[in-house]
Amino acid sequence: MSMKIIVSQQGKKILVEFRRGKAVDKYRIDKADDFLVAIDRFFRKRKIRTMGQMGPIRLIGPIGVLTERIIRAIMLGLRFDFDNEQ
Repeated sequence: MSMKIIVSQQGKKILVEFRRGKAVDKYRIDKADDFLVAIDRFFRKRKIRTMGQMGPIRLIGPIGVLTERIIRAIMLGLRFDFDNEQ
């Protein structure tokens, strides 16, 4: 099951929406650096252990260039498949 991530900016806040199947979680964060914290919260809440197949990321509305670059860099880093089990 793939996960969709929708990012939009509302004033100085960033709204991040995670969709995985019927599960939808929304997080309002102060800065793009907090994006990883939102991902961790979503994974703990939904008891997801691995990134698996990540779906598309959609950036909606006027989003700052720095915010977009930070989020895209995080997503690229998360797409790597790390096998920690031996």
